[in-house]
Amino acid sequence: MTYQKKENLRQMLEGKPHAHVPVSFFQHLNPWELSCEACVEAHIRFCRRTEPDFLKIMHDGLTAPVDLNLTELSELKAYRPGFQNNPYIRKYLDRAARINDRLAGDTDTWCNVFSPFTLLRRIGEERFFTFFREDPQAIRDALLFLGEDLAYLSRKLIEDAGCMGIFLALQGAESGLFTPEEFSDFIAPSEQLVITAMEESSPYNILHFCGWNQIKNQLELWKDYPANTVNWAIYVENLPLTEGRKMFGMRNCMGGFDNRRGKLLYAGTEKEIRQETVNILETYRKAFGSMDGLMLGADCSFLPDFETQRFCWVTDELRNWERRTAYVAR
Repeated sequence: MTYQKKENLRQMLEGKPHAHVPVSFFQHLNPWELSCEACVEAHIRFCRRTEPDFLKIMHDGLTAPVDLNLTELSELKAYRPGFQNNPYIRKYLDRAARINDRLAGDTDTWCNVFSPFTLLRRIGEERFFTFFREDPQAIRDALLFLGEDLAYLSRKLIEDAGCMGIFLALQGAESGLFTPEEFSDFIAPSEQLVITAMEESSPYNILHFCGWNQIKNQLELWKDYPANTVNWAIYVENLPLTEGRKMFGMRNCMGGFDNRRGKLLYAGTEKEIRQETVNILETYRKAFGSMDGLMLGADCSFLPDFETQRFCWVTDELRNWERRTAYVAR
């Protein structure tokens, strides 16, 4: 059964006939689950509780390759890639390796890697743009150095820690944040360093276009980024799965549910959630004539207080639907 789950996932990702639509959801960790063995155990519990077709290793509790407490531009300008000597990188590799070891090959994993800009903006939005106005080239250089560290991390997560691929979370294309020219000059080059590394290490990577602060993105800025699968905030972008898949060149897509508090998966009844599961599946099949290219999931990760039983309702109804429709992906 476990082998079939892993094989089914690879068949789907490669566009080959497969028996089931893969499904997986992601949930942030509690404060007491952020480090060491508690973090590993939290991932294993979540996997056993929800039985996903694959698991995303969460970034929660980690920081960045660069010191996020810096206050002066000179401190940022002093940063250089540390690769294997960077404590952040060593800690993340250890987390991923231990989780994969505990799973003993039962479930494939992707590891959440944040883009250079996503991490650097955590020094504080006001501070970041103060530095950006003061010395744009210093910011570009820092992002490129971050890109080198994160490219190294991505390779090692796949080649040494045993992850199937990278789940690269991208930000910076929010409407009104950067012009397309600024994005191309300052943000994209560092992202491409990471993407090149992960694409050279695995054919199964996922791009996540974050609906940061519920602000629509200039999605066309990411449209041609290479990866096997794309995931975007369909309810923030107002871009349904069917239309988004076309926009991104008919690549595999992941999503279906809104992850925000108060929306259906959080607040709906079991009956409503099961009905919406069927609606998502039927809408997709009607648009494409098959279920090829779909991994059922959500716009983003859920908060720690989310009731995981609700994930199980979706998975159970998905399998019921497959039995009722004698589903086999061509």
